[in-house]
Amino acid sequence: MSISDEDVSDQRVKEKINDLRPKYPVFTAILERIPIMVLVDPVRSVLKTHATRLTFIGENKELDQVIEDKINELRTKYAALAGVLERIHKMDLRETAIGLLGIDAMESLLKLRTLVILAS
Repeated sequence: MSISDEDVSDQRVKEKINDLRPKYPVFTAILERIPIMVLVDPVRSVLKTHATRLTFIGENKELDQVIEDKINELRTKYAALAGVLERIHKMDLRETAIGLLGIDAMESLLKLRTLVILAS
């Protein structure tokens, strides 16, 4: 998603959120409540680690612990993400890949929201 000056308006951001809502309802709900970009990279990191974990056959207690520690850290810092973070453990590889795509869409929308804030 490229960002131009004509994309920088509250109305345009709302339209983009509404376009993505059917495919990414959890992520758009978060986007509407949290207008900061610091959440994108930590959640992306947890999703990537979870995807890596799902590719292993058998148990990998070390990787499970890394995921759990990161989720606990994020949960304490960003209480609004607790519901999403709890779902990560239950996601299969397909859902995790969709989550990573959702994070990318969220990042683009957060950039738009930042531009709107800076322009006002």
